[in-house]
Amino acid sequence: MRVSDLQPAAYPQSPAVELPNNDAHRLFSNDFSKNSFIEAHGDVEIVWNERYKHWEVPAFAEGRKKYCDLKQAHCERWGSE
Repeated sequence: MRVSDLQPAAYPQSPAVELPNNDAHRLFSNDFSKNSFIEAHGDVEIVWNERYKHWEVPAFAEGRKKYCDLKQAHCERWGSE
């Protein structure tokens, strides 16, 4: 399945898709948000994560792991609040 196959919906039913190089998700509450995502990141393949109820993007996995590892290192060094 690809991002273009998702149907935008009002929150809280909006599909949530991972963003690259961070730990955030984009909610698709309208066509503008979906089309903006596709324009910025391409019509990437997505996979449903049943445990966390969001769409994962396998192509973003490496960048997200690097970000999360760095974030964890900063939390260990400086703490988190």
